[in-house]
Amino acid sequence: MARRPSTGSVALLASPELPRQNGTPLSPSAKRPPTQFVNTTRRPSARSISSSQKLDGLTNFSVMDPDELFARHTISEVKVVQQRLRTDADAKQEELRLMVGERYRDLLQASASILNLAKSSKHVLEALGDMRDNVDAIQSSRAPKRATTGEGIGSSCAEADKHLQALQSLSAHVKLLLDAPEHLWRLMERKSYLNAAWLFLLARVVHRALSQEDDDQSWQPYGIDVMEQMPLVQRQWDTITPFRSQISHRATLALREVDSSPGEVCATLLTLHLLESRPLPETLSIYLAQRTKTLSGILTRTASTSANGDAKLNGRISHRLRKVAVRETKQKVENALNAISQTIITARSIFADSPSSGTSLMKLALQSFQAPSDSPGPLPVELQLTTQVLLTTLPSSSHLLLLPQSIKTYKPYIDGSAVMTPTLQPHLRDKLENWFKKAIQDARNALADWFAGLTSVREIWEVRTSLLAWLQRTEGIDSQERRELESVIDATCQRQAIVVWKSALDLLESSFQDAIGSAMKALEGAAAEHVYDTQPIEHLFRAPSIPSVLQAGAQSSVAAAQFSKYRASLRQQLAGRTPLLDAAMTVLERHAGGIQKDLSVMLKNDHSGSPLVAQLSESYRTDAETLCEKIYHVLSNIGASQEPSARSQVLIARICEELVSNSDFFERIGCIATSSEVLRERLRNLHRTLMESWQEKTVACIMRDEIAHHVDMHGQKAASDDTTVPPRPSIPLTKGLMSLSSEMQQLGVCLEDERRRHQAGSILQRFIVAYLEISRRVSSKSPVSAFQLTWDLTFLQALNHAWGENPSGGSDRMQAMLTQRLEQLADATDSRQNEVDSAAQEYLFRTQVLLAGLLPSHPVQTMKGNSPLNAEKRSSLLLFGTPAVEQRFEPALELVKTPPRFGLLLVGSATVR
Repeated sequence: MARRPSTGSVALLASPELPRQNGTPLSPSAKRPPTQFVNTTRRPSARSISSSQKLDGLTNFSVMDPDELFARHTISEVKVVQQRLRTDADAKQEELRLMVGERYRDLLQASASILNLAKSSKHVLEALGDMRDNVDAIQSSRAPKRATTGEGIGSSCAEADKHLQALQSLSAHVKLLLDAPEHLWRLMERKSYLNAAWLFLLARVVHRALSQEDDDQSWQPYGIDVMEQMPLVQRQWDTITPFRSQISHRATLALREVDSSPGEVCATLLTLHLLESRPLPETLSIYLAQRTKTLSGILTRTASTSANGDAKLNGRISHRLRKVAVRETKQKVENALNAISQTIITARSIFADSPSSGTSLMKLALQSFQAPSDSPGPLPVELQLTTQVLLTTLPSSSHLLLLPQSIKTYKPYIDGSAVMTPTLQPHLRDKLENWFKKAIQDARNALADWFAGLTSVREIWEVRTSLLAWLQRTEGIDSQERRELESVIDATCQRQAIVVWKSALDLLESSFQDAIGSAMKALEGAAAEHVYDTQPIEHLFRAPSIPSVLQAGAQSSVAAAQFSKYRASLRQQLAGRTPLLDAAMTVLERHAGGIQKDLSVMLKNDHSGSPLVAQLSESYRTDAETLCEKIYHVLSNIGASQEPSARSQVLIARICEELVSNSDFFERIGCIATSSEVLRERLRNLHRTLMESWQEKTVACIMRDEIAHHVDMHGQKAASDDTTVPPRPSIPLTKGLMSLSSEMQQLGVCLEDERRRHQAGSILQRFIVAYLEISRRVSSKSPVSAFQLTWDLTFLQALNHAWGENPSGGSDRMQAMLTQRLEQLADATDSRQNEVDSAAQEYLFRTQVLLAGLLPSHPVQTMKGNSPLNAEKRSSLLLFGTPAVEQRFEPALELVKTPPRFGLLLVGSATVR
């Protein structure tokens, strides 16, 4: 049985310094889970468990000495070690099998690559050997023979110099071909397409010289076969050949650039002629076709900005966005019109001959290219080109000076016969005219879309002014084309201006309809919440809020704004504009003021008397008058509805009266004086119709509720003395007059006598006529009834006389009725009629404040029964006279009996402090 290790030996095994062998540190093994080789049927003992725990802390057993392992551990621990080693070996074997299976294909490819590398290396070695043999053979065959005489030495030096010159010329040719691709790329990047085309043609000439196609330069006498011994030449030419199509394509696309100068465009057209052999007149068609694509791209370009932000922007941000929109519209229109004008100007300067500019640019370029000397002449920099100039601009230009003179003086052939023919000018004129008309037609729709983003006439006119100023600065277009462009601008501005103000007028109409509808609903559904409109007298005496900025340190601008608001509210109260009336009128006046302010910019900036302004003014005046007709129809339709309420009729009538008398809406909206007067007359008629309807309804309602059921005066309690004159008018008449006076307050307060005559005087006349009709049914057999009726009619006559002469004939009818009633009284009538007149006049003095709504603002004439004393007694408050002071107080109305405590109050005798 194996000896168990001591405690010291176990501790020594667990120390970190023990697991070393041959100076190599051993890492501790990771804790492994139980494997499938562990017998699960037998439960391990506590000793084996503790042994396993001890082995877990040990290092790798694969590098330990077996003898040492048996010496230090028990049999069970050795078995555990054996099991672990066996498990590790199986895992390694499985990992090796997987690695071989996955990387087998990579190993095969690596082996094939190694074989290919070996084969290629062998071929390289063979090629190097062949090259060495060929070089040795050439050197031996061309070794110079030394001359023995002086003549031989001279001829040998001359031949050597010629050979050197030939080699230098050959190197210059090859150098040009080698550097040509890089130079061509650089020239295309600089957009020097004519230089690139010239260099391409020069490279073709050099290639022909190297390929023995040129008899002037040959290297055969020097034993050099360029195409056979230098395959690089043909390969380099194959590299240069595709540049021809690239240069042509890029040159064609360069024609779309609007900001190109005439010299650049002419050079580009010559490039197409040189590389594609296109006739020069055909290049004009290419140029116009490319400019058509440019114009189409400009016209189809969508707006770069849109109001996608929050709709609740403050005024400053909104104003900034509008300025951006105006600037972008101006820029887009200028770009489109500039593309059209520059195309025409450039085409004319290149192909057209004019007395002012002389020979066309194309003819000058052709003359310069065909001239024997290299003098540039009066040409733009882009057309001052020769082969010598081109070579000097290239890198290594000193090396290229070794080229033969025939190459350095090379000029490409340009067929200019088509340009020199006289038939080109009519052809050019027709083509430009047709292209210009088509471009203008295409630009109209795009301009209309761009101008659609302008929302006011001010913005439209700002863009128009800028465009016309740009058009005046543009030179090179004839007068007919200038008029065409100006007509396009004016037509677009006119169309958009009409759209703008029609939208504004439609908004005004819809806003006014909404305001009227809201006012009608408010009066019908929530009249109690609109006391100022149902009782305008309350609005007159409402105290507006006093400005709060009264301290000394307040800013002057803030104080001025608050006091302006305070003054406006006071003026609104004095004008009788209640909230609902003011809301409806404000809609009209605010929108009309905004439209007029917008249109004033157009009228102020028109210093040249343009017919466009006259046309727009006339068109707007027609639309404004149509809007006024619609507003009249809105008011008349509401007034002529099936069952309009009295409040609705009053509000509509007040709006009509405000439009006729106080408001300047028709002048603000832009109507002429004749149309304004016609509209005011129609509104007066509508106001009169509404007021007559309201008066009929009001008088009929008062007669029905207050007077009709009291028409039988026989039932009233008679006085003890039948011949005694009644002290006051009848109670039903007094109630009816009080109701009529309160109803008049719904029309608002009016201080003009003429308007009050039409309002209060007219309804009073209608009331008197209705009362006279009812009084016919009153029996005149009773003296009390006769005297009471006489009192009532006399008092009504006094009210009517307060308005002066009455053209309606109501006073005559009342006098006839009085005469008829007085005849019924027989002898008592003649002696007491004067008393009735005096008492009625005195009663009017007492009730003039209560019946103020039915009386004029000041006495029209000296009333009947007024003595000079009474006239002197008039005060500023009691306009129709002061009532006489009596010992016995007679109240104006029958009131409740005075209570006993009322006499204790010393009214009038105590001094109030």
